[in-house]
Amino acid sequence: IKNLVVSPDHPLYPWPSKAHFITSLLFSSPRLPFSEVQKKAVLSWAKELGVRNLPSLGTMKKCQSHLQYLVGDPTEKVTSHSGNTFYINNIAKAIAKDYANPLTRLAMQDYPEDGGKGMSQVFNGTKMLLDLPSPPAVQVNRTVYFTDELLQESSGGYFIPNRFFLAAEVRSHLCNVCLSSNVCQAGFIVSDEQEIIPTSMFTRSFGDIAATCGEL
Repeated sequence: IKNLVVSPDHPLYPWPSKAHFITSLLFSSPRLPFSEVQKKAVLSWAKELGVRNLPSLGTMKKCQSHLQYLVGDPTEKVTSHSGNTFYINNIAKAIAKDYANPLTRLAMQDYPEDGGKGMSQVFNGTKMLLDLPSPPAVQVNRTVYFTDELLQESSGGYFIPNRFFLAAEVRSHLCNVCLSSNVCQAGFIVSDEQEIIPTSMFTRSFGDIAATCGEL
C-alpha cells in the first residue's frame, strides 16, 4: 500500500494514477454495483485490449482501503445476538460529506419548498413544510437571522419569524412570520395573524435591535 500513497500536491491525489481513479470511479458507482467476478472480467477485458498501467484487482482493493483510511468509512458492521450480520450507514456522516463536496453541495436543498398541490421531491411535501421543525436560520446579505427572534424588515415593521421555506413560484426564501407592532412605552404586542415576508426584506437582526439603546 506504500506505493499507493501520493503527495497532496499530486494532480490526481489521492489516487496514484488516472487508471486507478477511473477504475475506482467505475467500481464504486452507488447505482451500478459490481461483484468480484464482474470486476475481474472488466479488468481482464481491458487487459486484452492492451490498456497500459492497468491496476490489478488486489491493487484496487488496497487503494480503496487507503481512501477509506483518509476519508473514513461511513458503513459500520453490526452483528445481532442471533448471529446475523448487518451493515449500517451513518446518515449524519454521509450528509456531512455531501456538504463538503463542492459538486454535490450545489445540488442540495436546505429548505422545504412550497410546491403547491404538486410534489416531485421529498422537500415538496406538506410534512416537511409544516409538521417538521423549521431550519433554524437563514443568511441574507451576510447577516444570519434566526427563528423565534425579534427582527425588523425594510418598511420598519417588527416581526418574529416562525418558519423559513422556499416559494416554488419565485425560487426565493420566504418567511412565515408572526408580526409584532411597537406600541409606545408598553413594548411590543404580537399579532395573532401570520404573514409571509420575503427574506429580501430583512434588514435588522435581533442583535442589531438589542444594541440600540432604548429600542427594547
